[in-house]
Amino acid sequence: MRLPISKQQVTIKILFFLSFAAFASWLSYFYVYLKEVPHLSSLEIGIIAGFQQFNNIFVVPAWGLMADKFGRKKMLLIAMGSSALLIPGFLLCHGFLSITLFMIALTLVYNPMISLLDTIALDYEEQSNGAATYGEMRLWASLGWGSSSLLTGLFINTSHLPYIFPIASTLFLLVWLLLFFAYKPLTTKTHLLSLKPTIIGDLLKSERKLLLFFLLVFAYSLFSAPIYLIINVYYHELGASNSIIGLAFAVQALSELPFFFYGKRLVTRFGAKKVFLFTMIATSVRMFLYGINHNPELAIGIGVMHGISIGLFFVSMIAFVHNIVPTNMRSTGQALIYSFYAGGVAFGNILTGVLDDFISIRITMLVFASAVFILAMFVLWIGPKIKLG
Repeated sequence: MRLPISKQQVTIKILFFLSFAAFASWLSYFYVYLKEVPHLSSLEIGIIAGFQQFNNIFVVPAWGLMADKFGRKKMLLIAMGSSALLIPGFLLCHGFLSITLFMIALTLVYNPMISLLDTIALDYEEQSNGAATYGEMRLWASLGWGSSSLLTGLFINTSHLPYIFPIASTLFLLVWLLLFFAYKPLTTKTHLLSLKPTIIGDLLKSERKLLLFFLLVFAYSLFSAPIYLIINVYYHELGASNSIIGLAFAVQALSELPFFFYGKRLVTRFGAKKVFLFTMIATSVRMFLYGINHNPELAIGIGVMHGISIGLFFVSMIAFVHNIVPTNMRSTGQALIYSFYAGGVAFGNILTGVLDDFISIRITMLVFASAVFILAMFVLWIGPKIKLG
């Protein structure tokens, strides 16, 4: 028997909360773990972080196509269950090569999860006649990330960093059980698409505005890469404890909430180009402040701007793309968002690792802040020609 819509909404919010709690429990401290346990260099960590994101370019679109054909729930169950089983495998990896190869294997099933979760929320928003917006559901992800990163930091600060992997695995198992038993798709979505190899290329060719927007996302993500997960290396460089890092991630996650709630209204009122431009300028200022700062406690305060860098950034991207992409290609369109975003972050992480070995991640923040600002000015100059919205 299908759950009522109100219960479905609650189920989706819990899925977001627990899934992002699982993501945060290990990702918030993974690069610190690589520094302190296998004692990898910044360049090696940057390469691993790059591969972690790079696989999104190829893996996530393939999963998006399969989700549009076989159903979101089925593919998410496979991805979630496989990730729960694999993540503890990091405990068996002790060197750069083995960790890199294992990361590549894990991302084949791990990386599609966020895209598929977002698609489930977008399906519900459409099929429930606006009973809850995507942003209102997605803000529960920020709550999950914030609470998990804080609690995990307090726990491992008095125990051991390797505990992050079994904690994450346990949380993913809970999500899998909830997804299997409680989530019922509002409509059955199967055989929506033929898995034609050219379908993604055809979409980008037919929608030039979409391709230009994705290229802009790639460039912005490349230069803003240090403010995402690898920022825990920045805090580590400043001498922050794991509990401070957990608090920093919690503050960042909570700062996203108002933008996930009101972000779509801002995009509707001002347009994707203006909102995205504002996001770039604010991120440039944020990175500049990180670059001139030496105090980890002050850095936590700077992290309040994360809501603009991530919350408003993602809401504007998703609203723009899903106004263009056909409904029956929603998973594919969502996957493309993460492909271009992750591609930029991947190369940005590698570049950050290279620069960190020479000039420190703090000075790297200043360099990339300038690059993001120049990119924003470039968009402002060519904006009337691109017509992003």
